[in-house]
Amino acid sequence: MDQYSIYTDRHFYKWPSNHIIYEWEDEISNQLKIPIHNTPYIRGMIPRKVSGLFRRIIHNDYTDLTIKNGVNKNMRYLYFESRLKNFRSFSNGEKVIPIIIDFWSKEIAYSINKYYKNCPCILISSLEVFNFLKESNGNLKFIHYPLSLPDKYHLKPNQTFKKHYDIVLVGRKNPLLWKYLTNYELTHPEIEYLYQELQNGELYYRNNKKGIVGKYQSREKYINLIRSAKISFYSTPGIDGDEKRTGGFRPVTPRFLELLSADCHVIARYQQNEESEFYQLDSICPSVNSYEEFEKQMDFAMNSNKLPIKRNSDYLLKHYTSTRIDILKKVLNTI
Repeated sequence: MDQYSIYTDRHFYKWPSNHIIYEWEDEISNQLKIPIHNTPYIRGMIPRKVSGLFRRIIHNDYTDLTIKNGVNKNMRYLYFESRLKNFRSFSNGEKVIPIIIDFWSKEIAYSINKYYKNCPCILISSLEVFNFLKESNGNLKFIHYPLSLPDKYHLKPNQTFKKHYDIVLVGRKNPLLWKYLTNYELTHPEIEYLYQELQNGELYYRNNKKGIVGKYQSREKYINLIRSAKISFYSTPGIDGDEKRTGGFRPVTPRFLELLSADCHVIARYQQNEESEFYQLDSICPSVNSYEEFEKQMDFAMNSNKLPIKRNSDYLLKHYTSTRIDILKKVLNTI
């Protein structure tokens, strides 16, 4: 039987959005008792430029040679792939099981057949993308592997967090929810909230009452920040003007689970699809489709003395990383 390892980019990518990926890797490593190794990305400016030139000319970045020439010929690797590659690389070789997180183009689907055909199987996080690829690439073995919340953020029914702000907005602002909030503030000037603002190429959080309050870029600071909010907003990518960026796909992201684990009231915007049904978004936060609906949900959340901790806690039991590792165990036992 083949041995397994996990390829990680943590030595290479430090961007905060990757931190949850490294937490998934750690939990998989701990539970399956398999090691973590750095990806064979070419380091240094000149080698990377040469690699980029190879990609453009011959569609091969040569990092796949690291696997082919490896000492242990029986090793297979799990790898969280943030973006589908349309060139040959280590992540689409015969020794790698890629877990595709972001898939933003229906036109690039041909790359799956061309460049990922040698992978033992391909795990797809989005159910919407999974169904699309199964129809358009029937010869490859696709497995739905939903994104999850690391078990370290397990929410206990009796857990409490001190709420310092009425609202904390993290990530991209949904333009419609932002418009509704500014309208709501006109009649509720007492509300206090934080939102992200770009200054000199860096993201800061601004308090609507006190101005800039900080960056909150570390994982720990981010988690503590959302735990300090009574309310937060959530919208799926690919709606309200974001369709072109995502290629029309509208995946549910881990931020939704993070907000629930922070014991927030969630006010949301999304379109119904197989993805929203899989995560049962309707049972937690019906999509806001008018200002009147937004105002009603805001009034309820602002005036409620009870936070939804028991409901959130029960819901999250189905979506911790340990439940996804059960899928991985079955996959690794059948290939």
